[in-house]
Order: sequence, then structure tokens, then C-alpha cells
Amino acid sequence: MTLLQKLQNVFGLKTWKIFSWISWRAYRFLLLFTLVAKLQTGLAQKPQYLKLQPHKLLYADTVYREAIAKHDSLLLAEAYYLYGKTYSGSGDKVAAHRWYLKSLKILEKRGDSFELCRLYVRIYESQHSYDESRRYILLAQGIAQRLNSYKAWVRVLGAFSNFHTKDWSENGNRPHLPKPRLDSALYYLKKLSPLLSKHKDTNSIVENMIGIGYLLKVSKKPEAAITYFSNALRLATIQKEEGQKMKLLMELADCYLLVRQPQKAWSFLTQAQQIYDRSPFNDYFVRTYFENLYYSYYHLKGNWKKALEYSEKLREIERNNFIIERNGAVSRLNMEFKAEQKDALLKAQKNDLALRSETLRIQQRLIWAVSALLLVSAIMSTVFFILYRKNRRISLRNAELVKEQNHRVKNNLQVVSSLLNLQSRQLVDETARKAVEESQFRVQAMAILHRRLYDGDGLVTVNLDEFIQELITSVIRTFGYSEIRTVFDLAPIELPANDALSLGLIVNELTTNACKYAFPDHPDPVFQITGEKHNDLLKLTIADNGPGLPPSLIGDDSPNLRKTFGMRLIQIQVNQLDAVGRFSSRDGVRFEMQFKM
Repeated sequence: MTLLQKLQNVFGLKTWKIFSWISWRAYRFLLLFTLVAKLQTGLAQKPQYLKLQPHKLLYADTVYREAIAKHDSLLLAEAYYLYGKTYSGSGDKVAAHRWYLKSLKILEKRGDSFELCRLYVRIYESQHSYDESRRYILLAQGIAQRLNSYKAWVRVLGAFSNFHTKDWSENGNRPHLPKPRLDSALYYLKKLSPLLSKHKDTNSIVENMIGIGYLLKVSKKPEAAITYFSNALRLATIQKEEGQKMKLLMELADCYLLVRQPQKAWSFLTQAQQIYDRSPFNDYFVRTYFENLYYSYYHLKGNWKKALEYSEKLREIERNNFIIERNGAVSRLNMEFKAEQKDALLKAQKNDLALRSETLRIQQRLIWAVSALLLVSAIMSTVFFILYRKNRRISLRNAELVKEQNHRVKNNLQVVSSLLNLQSRQLVDETARKAVEESQFRVQAMAILHRRLYDGDGLVTVNLDEFIQELITSVIRTFGYSEIRTVFDLAPIELPANDALSLGLIVNELTTNACKYAFPDHPDPVFQITGEKHNDLLKLTIADNGPGLPPSLIGDDSPNLRKTFGMRLIQIQVNQLDAVGRFSSRDGVRFEMQFKM
């Protein structure tokens, strides 16, 4: 159709005949004027948006009313965010961006949070400027790194993938900006896959598969994309996610149109349309995608009338987008927001100056108060230091007295032991002499304990290993045995003096009995003692390899076992320790005892 015929259609045939006498110069002027008027009329029209989804709007209103009632600023920010999502779904990016900025004013003051990261991603999606888009996506990435949040990383990695699919160069018209980098976009989605699998997030896995399939489709690999979309469709069907299922059916329809299989494409497209008709979906982008699919289908089938109808619808959508971008509404909102930020910063600086003046006055008062406190602290420190020195001298003196007491007790016990030794030599009766010698061993055990207390660092505790070894060695030496093999396996334990005394008397009695009854005429005598600590329980085992106890003495309740003085002394000391002890006779005498430290 020629330009002349188009003008005839615009003005009508009769009207055009009236102007047929106009010269060619006038004709060209009139033609230019008409085209400019048509263009201005079209551009002056307001963009047409989809109707707001009522259930989303109702939910946003509910959250808003709750936030106002509770005076909850965080809930108010969430309400603003929901309003932005609702308007974004209708295609009104200007209104959506305005709500997002309102939410941003509240959340930015509160520092890092998942909600702020999510909002940065939404604002990035509404941007048309490369620099602003990159700034918001990097802000979201910084929050995700600091929070190390799974949900935040899912948003950020998905946004990075979307960022690299955009043609910021505008088909080479802006060569200093990057073109689409589909390999980078695919990299971020594949990086996201193991994270989603780890958290078993099925819905996000489906969304990620949709993203990978879309990139493969854009990369002119529709067959590979069909595989991803089909697998995702199975998961979405199992999860009964109608929105994801509809999106996947549309993607499959698009892929089959690309491989020129319109029948399969129509099957998927009609299924998607059925879901859309029975569901509350009224999304701007979904509607646009439907129009594009119908246009591609009818174009492929050769139904030019239908194809032209959907082409007009698509052109109307593109015109709306052009008007929005032409007006630069989003850019102006950014400038307004930055101006408000500057005003807020100036106001904050004024408040800061006033606070600093007040702070200086308070600091002067605090200096005087702190000076007074320091003076009092210095006096108190001096007093405490004097008291500390005095208490230390007293403690050292008491320690010296305790050591001196242990030394004197040790000396006295050595004297008693010597007297008993002299007395035993004067006795003729063998029974009496043995009784005196056994008493000497008992006194000697107490003397060894006090020597350990005197020589050791602890005033009221003794090392169990060193004390037992010295005691047993002393008894064996007194009996004149040199070939006895002693085996010590004792944990490094510090015992209180009272417990060590009772334990020393028990070990002394058992060692004496072994030397008297187990080792004479034994070719290879062995004496073994082990000590193990389990939590607060001490388990002590003393054994020899002698002939063992007679059958009449075996058993804790044996009356013969309680007749001897040594055995009664052992039982007394066991009771003193609140311990449990028992004898056994297998490959020698074995005594096991356990008590709480």
C-alpha cells in the first residue's frame, strides 16, 4: 500500500478528493503534518495496564492495616513490598517502583536482612539503566555474603543470571555496554543447582530448571531445552504447582514452535490457557507471553488474520513499554529518592551537630565524675594492696606452720617406729614380736605420708603414685626381699591427707601379708598395684601371685576373715573411705576397692 493510499484511508476518499487540487509541495507539507499529529496522539495516550489481582491486593491491604494497628515499621515495609509486587504483576512498573522505594526507606535504616536483599533484587528487576541495575544487584550480593543465607543466595544467583541475559548494548547502539552473555547466565544457574538440591527445595529446583531451559532455548538449542522443561513439568505436576505448570507448558509450546511442530505446540498452549482461565493469574508478563505464543503459532500455520490480530496486541504492549521508558519515570523516581536521601542526610547532620554540642557538655561533667572515681579507686586500690600483702604474709606463715607440723609429726612417728623396733628385738615371744613389727609398719606408713606432705608442694594433698611406691618399697625392703618384681600402674592423682592415710594403711597391710604368706619360697614373686580414675571414682587393685587365700577365708562374709587384726583394720579403713572392697583368690590374692574421691 502506498503512502497516498494510507492517507486516503485515514481521511476518507471524499475528503481526499477535496485536497486533490493541492500542489505537490502543499501535499508533502500536509503529509508531514498528518504523520506528526498521528505520532503525537499515539504517544500522548496513557499506557494500558492489566487489572490488579484482587487476592494479592487484599493480602497487601491486610498486612498494611495490621502494620498500622501494631505500629510495626517492619510489617509496614512488608506491606509496601507486597503492593510493589502487585503493581509489577499488572505491568505498572512506575507504581511498583514507587512502592519498593517506600519499603527501602524503612529497611535500609535497619541494616542487613533477607528482606532488604530481596527488595534490592526486586528494584533491580524494575531498572532500565545498566549502572543502576548493577549497583542494586551488587548491594544484594553483599548482603547475601554477610548473612550467608540460603534464601538470599537463591535470589542473588537468579538475579545475576537474569542480569547477563539482558542486552544492555541495545543491539549495538550503546557499544560501551555489554551484550547478552548467555554462558555467564547459565553458569550462575548451574552454580545454584547443588545449593537447591542440598536444601531439597523442590519449587526452587523447578524454577532453576525453567531458567536453564530458557537459556538453552535462547541459545538456539530447543531440543535440549525441551528435556529440561519436560523434567521440570513432571516435578511441578507432582507438587501440584499450577503457576509453575502453566509456565512450563508455555515454554514447551514455544520450543515446539521453534522446531516447527505446531500441533504439539498447540496441545501445550491450550493446556496452559486452561490453567490460566481457571486460576486467579492476571500477570502482565504471562499475558504478554501468551500473546506472543499465539502470534507465533498462527504465523507458523499461515493463518495471517489471526497472526495480525495478536501482532496488534503485542504492538500495543510494546507501545506501553515505550511510553514508560520514554517518560523516564523510573529514572526520575531514583533521582527523587536520592534527593530525599540527601535531604535526610543534611537533616541528620544538623541533628548530629546538636547532639555533639550536648555530648561535649555531658563529657565535661563525666570527666569530673571520672576523676573523682579514679581518686577513690586509687585510695581503695592502695588499701586493698595493703590488705593483700598482709593476707599473703599470713598465708605464707600458715603454710610454714603446717609444714612444720607435718615435719614434727613425721619425726615423732619415726621415733615411735624406732622405739617399736627396739622393743621388738627385746621380745622373746614370737607372736608378740610379730605384732610389734606389724605396728611398726603401720606407724612407718603414717610417717611416710607426713614426709610426703612436708616435702611436697601441697600442704594437705599427696601424690598417690609416689606415696604408694615409696610405702610398698619400704615394706618389701624391711622384709629383706630383693628379687620381688613390683608392677605399678597408678594414675597421677592428688589425694587428700585423710584419704591417703586410710589408703596407706590398707596397702601396708596387704603388702605385709604378701611378704609374710605369698612370697616365701616363691621362685618368681610379683606384686602388682593399679589405680584408675573414672570421673570422680577411684578404683584400686592390689594383687600378688602367691598361693592365694585358704578356702575358709574366701568371701566377704567369712567369719575367719574378720578374726585377724589386719583384716579388721582393712575393713575399718574401707568403711572410713565409704568404699566397697572385696577379696578374691585366683592365681594369688587379689583385693579390689572402689570409692568416691
